[in-house]
Amino acid sequence: MRGLNQSGFCSYDPGFANTAGCQSAISWIDTENSLLLHRGYPVDQLARQCDFLEVAYIMLNGDAPDEASYQTFRETITRHTLVHEQIARMCSGFRRDSHPMALMCALVGALAAFYHDVLDVENPQHRALAATRLLSKMPTIAAMSYKYTIEQPAAYPRNDLSYAGNFLQMLFAIPAEKIRSQSGYRAGDEPDPGAACRSRAVRLDHYGARGGLLRGELIRLRRRRAGVAVGADAWRRQ
Repeated sequence: MRGLNQSGFCSYDPGFANTAGCQSAISWIDTENSLLLHRGYPVDQLARQCDFLEVAYIMLNGDAPDEASYQTFRETITRHTLVHEQIARMCSGFRRDSHPMALMCALVGALAAFYHDVLDVENPQHRALAATRLLSKMPTIAAMSYKYTIEQPAAYPRNDLSYAGNFLQMLFAIPAEKIRSQSGYRAGDEPDPGAACRSRAVRLDHYGARGGLLRGELIRLRRRRAGVAVGADAWRRQ
C-alpha cells in the first residue's frame, strides 16, 4: 500500500461503494477541526461570499479571480450556452416518459461528436476548453431534458441573465406566457421575465451583487500535517 502513491495507482475500498480513494488538489477534509476546504478556501466562505461562476473559476484555476479575470471568464461561459440544433432533434427521439437524467447523460455524451477535434486529455488547452463548454452547456442540456419530459418546448438561453437566473428561466419559462415579477426591478432596468420564479438571492446576483470580490475578502487556510493554520498564520488573498 505504501508504494501506491509513487506508482500512480489508486487504492480501492469496497466500503466506499464504487469509489476509489486518491489524492486531490481540489478538496481536503480536516475531520478534527470540522473543516472542508476547496482549493484551500473553507466551503462556508465560498457559499456565503461567491457566486457559482466564481467558485467554478477557483475549482479550475486554484485561486480566486480578480475582477478582470472574472468578467472574462463569465463572458466566455455566457457566450457558449447555446447547443447545436441537432442536439435538440436528438432529444426528440427519446420517449416522453424517459427520466431526465437519462436524457441528459445521452446528450452530454453526444457533445463529443460535435467537438471531436479537442478531446486530448493530455492537452491542457483541450481540457480547459472542454471544461468551459461543459459549464456553459450543462444548464441548457439539463433544462432541455426536463422540458422534454413535461412536454413543453425548450427555452433558449439568455445572455442578459446571471448563470443561475438563466438556468431557472430555461426550466420554467413558457413561450405562451409572460412572467410578471411581483417584486419590481430597479428604475431604468428592463423587466426581468424570470424574476418571478427566482429566489431573492438570484435576483440580487442578476442586478450586480457580484459575490466574494464585492462582499468581502476570502481567506485561504494553509494545510499542515497537524491540521489547518488559522488566525495570524492564515494566508489572505490580496
